[in-house]
Amino acid sequence: MTIDFSPVAVSVQAVGTLLLSLMLAQIGRIFAWRYARTWALAWFAMFIALAAVRVYINTDDPLTWLAYLVGEWAFLLLLYSGCRELACGTPFKLRYALYGMPIAVVVAALMMHLADSFNHLFIAQAAIFAVGVLASLTILRLTPVERRTTAWRTLRLALGLLALLYAAYVPAYYVHTNLRTVPFLIYSSLADLLLAVFLGFTMILVTAEEANRGLKDALTKLEEARSQLEQKLQTDPLTEALNRHAFYSMQRGDEVAMDGALSGVVVMIDVDNLKRINDEIGHVAGDAVIRATANSVRTLIRADDLLFRWGGDEFVAIVPNMNVDAVRERLHPLVDGIQARVSASGPTMRFHISWGAAEFDVEHSLDQAIKMADKEMYATRHR
Repeated sequence: MTIDFSPVAVSVQAVGTLLLSLMLAQIGRIFAWRYARTWALAWFAMFIALAAVRVYINTDDPLTWLAYLVGEWAFLLLLYSGCRELACGTPFKLRYALYGMPIAVVVAALMMHLADSFNHLFIAQAAIFAVGVLASLTILRLTPVERRTTAWRTLRLALGLLALLYAAYVPAYYVHTNLRTVPFLIYSSLADLLLAVFLGFTMILVTAEEANRGLKDALTKLEEARSQLEQKLQTDPLTEALNRHAFYSMQRGDEVAMDGALSGVVVMIDVDNLKRINDEIGHVAGDAVIRATANSVRTLIRADDLLFRWGGDEFVAIVPNMNVDAVRERLHPLVDGIQARVSASGPTMRFHISWGAAEFDVEHSLDQAIKMADKEMYATRHR
């Protein structure tokens, strides 16, 4: 004896669609994704349609056909809108669906009047359903290439299978109703159930991958913001040299110099008579002198060498993997003084700096070298 599983399958499918609706609604609320909320509404509309079918099975009341048709059409509209939101980011306007509701009711009533039985009604509805699902499948092709993930491909597969199944229902139900029995149709509700579960699973998978991608993007932006903030914290805004905070951060990280050099030269640099420049010409001139000092030293040292604004008018340069004589030769042009322009169109002024150099290596720490270079700098300035 052939058993008709339709009532059980329809009931299970109705409960399953309601659960899918609730899950997608929750996901859409957590991540604020419009397409997840739209899909949640789609599955709720399908729940209404399936509930109407279940009532029809028990009561044989043709008025339930109206709820069935309108519910499935609402599902198709919301399914398409969710896929369009995923692919293009175009939000669904609920008021458009409300405007079309009276037309849908009139068309559904007309189809009910023309249909002799539910099977005849279903033949037309299966064709409409196949076209609607195919439209959702087609709109997904507009998804940007970088977002075409495995979940996106699985979603398209589920939609393709669903469209193919309902397209096959059209001739199958026609033959079953008018010519001879088609045994497969006894299990059509189970086939619908399996594909509905598969489609719902792919929707959840898409939202999970989108969540993962969103989380990675957020972490990347957070890391970029942290790097920018760290750079600002370690950079002197006036000279764009590194600041003292950057120096101590490098020491804590055991990065005495670039590339972890174990030897090199420390240079202490100080502007002569900066207080007099500030008092007699102004702090704008003093700032110009400090900037000119940093720029002049930067042009003489190598790109990988480090320049720190130590505080006020003092600078520290760390020159790894070079001896003190080579460093003195590089910095020798500073002996003749440095030109600074107070304003873009104003005259230039010449000022002098004092500097001292000392080597650091495995026997002499960086801190010891800084103290030695500082003493030499002051000795040079007070000669």
